[in-house]
Amino acid sequence: MSLNAFATAEGEMAYAQVFQAWAAGRKPSVKMNPLLLKPLGNMTSEIIFLGKTQGILPSGEFQKFKARYKKQVFAVFEEVLEENDLVIIEGAGSLAELNLLKNDFVNYEIVFRYQIPFLLVGDIDRGGIFAQIWGTYELVPELKALSVGFVINKFRGAPELFAEGLKILEEKTQKPCLGLLPFLPSGLFEEDSASLGPPHEKFSSEPKKIKIAVIYYPHISNYLDFDPLKIEPDVEVVLTADPKELSKAHVIILPGSKNTMASLNFLKEKDLFEAIKSLSHQKIILGLCGGFQILGQKISDEGIENYGQVAGLALLPHETHFYRPKIASSREIILNWPFFQGKLRGFEIRYGRSFLEGEEISHLFERNVFGAYLHGVFYDDDFRHAFLSYVRSLLGFKPQTKRSFHKFVQEQIEKISKEKAFKNFLTRLEKVLLT
Repeated sequence: MSLNAFATAEGEMAYAQVFQAWAAGRKPSVKMNPLLLKPLGNMTSEIIFLGKTQGILPSGEFQKFKARYKKQVFAVFEEVLEENDLVIIEGAGSLAELNLLKNDFVNYEIVFRYQIPFLLVGDIDRGGIFAQIWGTYELVPELKALSVGFVINKFRGAPELFAEGLKILEEKTQKPCLGLLPFLPSGLFEEDSASLGPPHEKFSSEPKKIKIAVIYYPHISNYLDFDPLKIEPDVEVVLTADPKELSKAHVIILPGSKNTMASLNFLKEKDLFEAIKSLSHQKIILGLCGGFQILGQKISDEGIENYGQVAGLALLPHETHFYRPKIASSREIILNWPFFQGKLRGFEIRYGRSFLEGEEISHLFERNVFGAYLHGVFYDDDFRHAFLSYVRSLLGFKPQTKRSFHKFVQEQIEKISKEKAFKNFLTRLEKVLLT
């Protein structure tokens, strides 16, 4: 379940699985994430199976939904087994949700049915680690023999301080601890909005930083679009719903939304709507996907995400209508913006279509306001560098060398792999699996 989705040529999948594919040197495939739920609000979610939308799931039908898709997910899993020498399955939530074990094909049943050796991972940063590890083994004792051991993740502090804790857990569970992994506050590729925390971030007082405010609203999606901006040494990115912080920003970005109309209404309720309009001649404003829709004259939706018609910010002259079929694919567009001219690749995930004078459009700009349907634009080093260079020139800031986000990600992966705790974990895991 995630609103951070990525679109390949096959369709949609969660960004978490995309990043894992990159880390493994593999091309992302929807088979790596056969089933994706995208929360819409009001206790409903959109179902994505093998990259394609299957409609809306009301929460009351959750058990029926799982029973219906279990056989199909297992069929995909068996295909993956045939195609690969090594398959790693990532569970979701807890292995021991007793009320959900029936049809729990993400955790319990797939392990039980295929007799898969599993590693139990506990998150000590959230507390309750003894209950997480020992409690899980006690609640599903029929699976305990399949476990190769457990790992404590996101540990802060000196490892020797938890030596007694590990000894207690190993004695209680009769399972080895294969790793005590440190908390790594990278802030990149967060899996879901729960990882973001409340949008109370504030800008620093540092004068020579490009201050970029990413607007927070309910149903915010694809906020990973802005991760590449965080690697720039003279850029400060803040996720905020505070109108006062917008006045401090040089750039205001409206991100994607899984329920654009609800997000737009939130802006009006929180005085962000008027704040953005009043600042529109002073700041550079960029809207991506749902944010692009919000920048327009109005949004009309007859039940795809919401119902009704609502006025937009009217900072760009287009209008948006929601209707099927859904667009979810990688795409290349030709931009002719003041700071960037040429081809730009990314991906689109949307129902909304925007029109200007009867013609459908996918991007637009007027003066200092820019909008596009394309996600992932800041992952393009040339585009990101051109955009930031444009902002720097307007602010009189010092030019910067173009940085490679792909190289930065590879460096982070290498950094993790060289951490002593991770190397020790992999050595222990390999030894256990081989024996």
